Amino acid sequence: MENNFTMNITAKASSAYEELPISYPVRFWIYLLSEVISLPCCLFTLYQFLSNRNLREALNNHLIILILLIDLVLETFLFPLIIHYYRLDGNWQVSRPFSKLWSYTNFGFFPTQTIVFAWCTIERHILIFHNHWVSTTKKRILIHYIPLIVIPLYCLIYYAVSVFYSYSICEYVDVQSTVVGIYLPCFILIPIHFKVDLILHQIIPILIIIISTFALFFRFLHQRVRMKQSLQWKKQRKLIIQVLSIFIIFGIFQFPWTILQLCSLFGLSLDSLQVTQNFMFFFDCYVVFLFPFVCLATLPEIEKKFQIFYFWRKQQRTIVPAQVPNQNETY
Repeated sequence: MENNFTMNITAKASSAYEELPISYPVRFWIYLLSEVISLPCCLFTLYQFLSNRNLREALNNHLIILILLIDLVLETFLFPLIIHYYRLDGNWQVSRPFSKLWSYTNFGFFPTQTIVFAWCTIERHILIFHNHWVSTTKKRILIHYIPLIVIPLYCLIYYAVSVFYSYSICEYVDVQSTVVGIYLPCFILIPIHFKVDLILHQIIPILIIIISTFALFFRFLHQRVRMKQSLQWKKQRKLIIQVLSIFIIFGIFQFPWTILQLCSLFGLSLDSLQVTQNFMFFFDCYVVFLFPFVCLATLPEIEKKFQIFYFWRKQQRTIVPAQVPNQNETY
């Protein structure tokens, strides 16, 4: 009975990642070029946040820095492994401990990024419209710093237990995704565990992001007329533009996948959409690749630095005087 159940789980998991109509060499170059462009931007953006005292100490930047650090882990560990898997045309078998570490990096850090950003959209309401909630040290510790530490710790510990715990029902089952090469952890293959994880750590955070971001935008529009000429309004506008920009990349690359998973929870068959799901799974990583660029573009100091750089380059240009013929010269 247990063996049949395990075989059914394995077959179901394997069918979800059967084929992606993109050859391995093409996948290799897509990910490699994206990684080569995104990783330096991530490092540079982190440097800008951490080296500038004003940016480093601003409460609204702490969660952004945390997400950038999560992205840095994914870009320095997870994506190089996937790129190597593509380089080998999908023929790469690894040891069980290493496969679990690989799975943990993917299934642990991606949801952590989403959940942290969900809290970020909620915290923006507090920082913009209820900043008196963080007006004292005790309030900042309670409202800002405790969630900043507890939320990522909870996610990483939860997924560490879920991935590294040895489930007897699928102890010897190895299901490797043919889309990105990651070995599926056992809890993904157990229906009840997978559904609980999907609801708590994917669907609910995505719904929070959608509702909270739209509420933030409409609250901002409602108060825009009254605050339009104030410096506070300009600061709030920048904070909201940053959240909306991040919301767009989540909306493009994560929301469709979550909608399909939500449909599957209600019993809708997704067999005809397997190729579509695989495409979504493949391009889901672009939330990580694009996030540093969005953060860099919305940095308040970056525009000034580019203007200074442009002015400096302009000053370096030398004007060469025209040669004036010597009137005393005889011909």
